[in-house]
Amino acid sequence: MQIDQLIRSKRKTIGIEVRPGGLLVVRAPLHASQAQIAYALKARAGWIESARERMAKLPAVSGEKRYSEGQLFWTLGKQYPLHIVQRQSPKFSFNEKQGFLLSASHQGQAEQLFIAWYRKQTRKLVSAYIQAYMRSHGFKPGELRITSARTRWGSCSGRNDLNFSYRLAMARESAVEYVVVHELVHTRVKNHSTAFWKAVTEIYPTWKQERAWLNQYGLQLHLVS
Repeated sequence: MQIDQLIRSKRKTIGIEVRPGGLLVVRAPLHASQAQIAYALKARAGWIESARERMAKLPAVSGEKRYSEGQLFWTLGKQYPLHIVQRQSPKFSFNEKQGFLLSASHQGQAEQLFIAWYRKQTRKLVSAYIQAYMRSHGFKPGELRITSARTRWGSCSGRNDLNFSYRLAMARESAVEYVVVHELVHTRVKNHSTAFWKAVTEIYPTWKQERAWLNQYGLQLHLVS
């Protein structure tokens, strides 16, 4: 399987990402062998093929984003404009009437500020839903992590730790709730069997509508940052 970009770092595990245009990016530990990388790719071959098929429909993203006046950004299923203002305190903020406000003196830090804001919003949203479903359905998840994943909204580890992409804050709130329920159910059922989907349906009957929304708009949301 051809890798478009291999990035080595001090990470401990091999990460696989499919970007717009169908580009396959692999992040690997410094000393990971080619055999180990090939094994990881083979193990996820089905997912990679499916992700490439979806992402190939979008043009490859090149160059830096402009983060300029009027550029639209998603949050909670809607798009809001970015406004560059001369005097802004704090340096970055959001409100539904005006959209995103960014201090002109910090325009060069726009990407970091957006990501930090999305991370905070995603953690706030999913934490609230997790707590609610722990009370109502007795779930006992492990740690919560907010990740930079581009091609998956959430995941559940073998230890029941829950991971959610910071891009989840861009989706509509009902879709966020569905993703949280999906991963919580994985703390009990570690696959996508009939039993898994039955449990999801019992807890969140309209999950198919939310999955359809994510399939329709998800690629646009993953283009951001």
